[in-house]
Amino acid sequence: MVDIEMTLYHVLTNNLEMSKLYKCPSNMTMNLIPRPIIGSYFMISGIALIIIYLPCFVVMIKSKCRAPSYQLMMLLAIFDLTSLMVNSVTTGILGIMGASFCHYPLFVFTAGSIGLGSWMGGCVVCILLAVDRCVEINSNFPLAIIFHKQVFRLVMLVICIYWVYASFFTNPLLFTAQYSSWFFDPFIGKEGDLYHNIPHTINNLLVSASSTPLYIYLCYHLIFKFGYSTSMWLYRSKQQIIIQAVILCFFHATAACIYVYMQFFPTPSWLIIIGQLAWQYSNGCVCLAYWTLNRTIRNAAIRMMLSKRIRKRFKLHMGIDEQIAAERDGEVASVSNVMNLMSGTAKVAPFLCESSL
Repeated sequence: MVDIEMTLYHVLTNNLEMSKLYKCPSNMTMNLIPRPIIGSYFMISGIALIIIYLPCFVVMIKSKCRAPSYQLMMLLAIFDLTSLMVNSVTTGILGIMGASFCHYPLFVFTAGSIGLGSWMGGCVVCILLAVDRCVEINSNFPLAIIFHKQVFRLVMLVICIYWVYASFFTNPLLFTAQYSSWFFDPFIGKEGDLYHNIPHTINNLLVSASSTPLYIYLCYHLIFKFGYSTSMWLYRSKQQIIIQAVILCFFHATAACIYVYMQFFPTPSWLIIIGQLAWQYSNGCVCLAYWTLNRTIRNAAIRMMLSKRIRKRFKLHMGIDEQIAAERDGEVASVSNVMNLMSGTAKVAPFLCESSL
């Protein structure tokens, strides 16, 4: 049962006053524990991942495609960017300073609440994207009804409500400089059992229990049901989907399991760092997949960031029209005609759809 006094909602509605359970004792020694190397890594890598992610996010927003998969991708980007601000940038800054919860209690409390909500909301979106991929390869998949127009609107509303609940109505994660990681226990001398977040534990266990079989199902159908006697284009798409599925599932399952384990049991420092890295890359691996595996988003992002003159100078022809024009010495070809020729192309998973933007 959630104690409302231990939530961000209580803080915001009580003149920013936290519960007595989060009051740092006046006689408590609050030594700074700087960890400049690991802190610098998290800060720099977090900023880099955000910079890499933002062009992809803008491309998705500007896209006219509003299929369920793209709506989920845009929502996931919001959760990912918010999480990276907490699990990477904030972690890095606090780590460099060596500051823990009691040094900046209100800031850490708020950041931990938002970071937790973004993690839990992102978990739901990732599971739904896994379901969507399964529906793409098998239209008779049992959960296909989720993506029907009217039902999907309700699903999106439920996700937003779940994010609000996780952020404002459950107790937050709090940063501890000693381990460069986040715990529910503020380590102020009280029993750690008082701070357990049961909704977070249930969320993480469900992530591990549901995402793994979904991605196994996806990979199985791509490998054994579709076979290898397909076109080279479809074979490469299948290969990319499998790689992305394995990476995304690995980081989410690893972060979910370690973060549950270290809240209940004594955990070695090296495993805590692995858990923190897994949380970081459960958000960061998505944008890396866009840039390395999703040619449509990658090309659209480059076209958005670089002018046509620069692309022409460095021979970066990022669109079908520009490629054909370059091959014909400036003769402009109509994209619509090319797309008509491609109208019979097989569907692929939403993260790798080459004709969705």
